[in-house]
Amino acid sequence: MRDNHKGMPEIIGAFEEYEQFFGVIRIEINGVAKKFKFGVMPTAYKTLRRVLQLRPFDMMPGLKHRYFYAGGTFRLIHLETRELSDCEITIRVEQGKDGKEFSMKASKELMQNLNWSKHIKDFSEASHLLEIE
Repeated sequence: MRDNHKGMPEIIGAFEEYEQFFGVIRIEINGVAKKFKFGVMPTAYKTLRRVLQLRPFDMMPGLKHRYFYAGGTFRLIHLETRELSDCEITIRVEQGKDGKEFSMKASKELMQNLNWSKHIKDFSEASHLLEIE
């Protein structure tokens, strides 16, 4: 298990707007951080909401939980069609200096979106996403 979140996108939020669902991530590259909104399916929205409700530590005043995408895995159902199933994402939850990692079931699309965000090297690769304050 890693001892910090370096290089991991932070999951900031999930919300519904005009009957569409969105996730918000924070990506840091070379000391510069930006937040982006991206569209998700309802199942991915529910997964992101579950992530943001994880509370593995004591509720200490002044310390909030932070959530990071640490990685994902999947298995093939059919070798011929190469359809993916059983996706799992690993989430790192931090509170102050404490951190724990958890595996959660996720949709293929959510895992692919989070995995992509973990590997971008330049913010121009995210130019198709809406940057938010």
